[in-house]
Amino acid sequence: MPGATRAIVSLGWPMLVGQLAVMANGIVDNVMAGHLSAADLASVAIGSSVYYVVFVGLMGTIQAISPVAAQHFGAGRLHEVGETWRQGQWLALAMLVPGALVLAWPHPLLDIARAEPEVRAGAAAYLNALAFGLPAALWFRAFTTLNTAVSRPRIVMAINLLGPVLKVPLNTLFMYGSDAPAALGLPAVPAMGGAGCGVATALVFWISAAIGWGLLRGDRFYARFALRGLGRPRRAPFVELLRLGLPIGGTYLIDVSAFNVVTLLVARLGTDVVGGHAIVANVAATMYMLPLALSGAAGVLAAQALGRGDPREARRVAWHGLRLVLGLGLAGAVLLWIGRAPLARAYTDAPEVAAVSVSLLGLVAAYHVVDGLQCMLAFALRAWKVAVAPMAIFAVALWGVGLGGGYALAFALGLGAPGFWIAAVVALAIASAALGVLFARVSRVPGVAAAG
Repeated sequence: MPGATRAIVSLGWPMLVGQLAVMANGIVDNVMAGHLSAADLASVAIGSSVYYVVFVGLMGTIQAISPVAAQHFGAGRLHEVGETWRQGQWLALAMLVPGALVLAWPHPLLDIARAEPEVRAGAAAYLNALAFGLPAALWFRAFTTLNTAVSRPRIVMAINLLGPVLKVPLNTLFMYGSDAPAALGLPAVPAMGGAGCGVATALVFWISAAIGWGLLRGDRFYARFALRGLGRPRRAPFVELLRLGLPIGGTYLIDVSAFNVVTLLVARLGTDVVGGHAIVANVAATMYMLPLALSGAAGVLAAQALGRGDPREARRVAWHGLRLVLGLGLAGAVLLWIGRAPLARAYTDAPEVAAVSVSLLGLVAAYHVVDGLQCMLAFALRAWKVAVAPMAIFAVALWGVGLGGGYALAFALGLGAPGFWIAAVVALAIASAALGVLFARVSRVPGVAAAG
């Protein structure tokens, strides 16, 4: 294994495990809600789609901490790493207010789904619970990006692994209710159905953030960065994060909105189709964690090399990452195709929902390959602090070809849910090609390190 590939894998595997642990929370929600009722599964599916449209856009903006801090870390400017962290927290605070308002009053977004009243009410309750957890979720995302930038992802991995351990008992408590707290003089917990998944997730967010806060205060590793105290907003570093973070957040928002608005539109096709689509969307998102982890690792290593003034090494790392992601993506697609039927049955007992899932998982296999390519290229460009042009590429490809084309295929041509996935594969293939051309040009230009 070449040295660059080994370095990517060494940094990427803890990121992968941590991200899979986070995805496991969503899998637990879908499986437990799916075995409760089709309506509860649909409520969680629609609610989580709205949540991720909101959260991922906010998270993407905060993601700017990673390439900026990684360049400072590579250059040995350790106190600037700390300053980037502090300004990143101010950025997270700025993102919190609009995000919490949308989650607390989600009805305009839920109107898109035209779901049955029971499903709509469950989705709204699920989102209201997540509004309570949003401050902790954003803070922990900033904590994650800091640790990634300084090549210390195992801390985040360990914290994230607690999530699935806590999620099953917490889901059980809030989904089904319990009179047990009365023995301690506390009120009984009412049965909340699918909405209880949102309450459990919010509690996991706060527990994770509390552990991260304790580590920042007590672990001597972080002392070198002078992280203590929030300080005050400083124009230059804050604007640097904002200039990079807004287009990164915009790119994430375009990506996740195109992906999750499909779930809202698919709701028009019936509860069974919503459930089947929710399962395959969860599978696609889970598989995405591998290219996401490897791309994040390659991007950080490239940014650190740029901070050291070695653009040739940065470019070499990025191309090694691209080959690694492509090879593993093809292998994953083959395995998904072979195992699509038993995988669908593992998610649900409803044969109608499983049949929809099986019909879509073959398309998800192709989707996985092009999704990994665009991910790696986007992270490589962020290492060079290039984010505006990729955002424009994603807008045209995902909203225009993916969402617009998918709507036409699904409803105008009558293909149903498969139409959305066909359009998504074409859209990501177009985006990958355009990003590849852009990266080949940017990485050959000496000194490119500003958002553009």
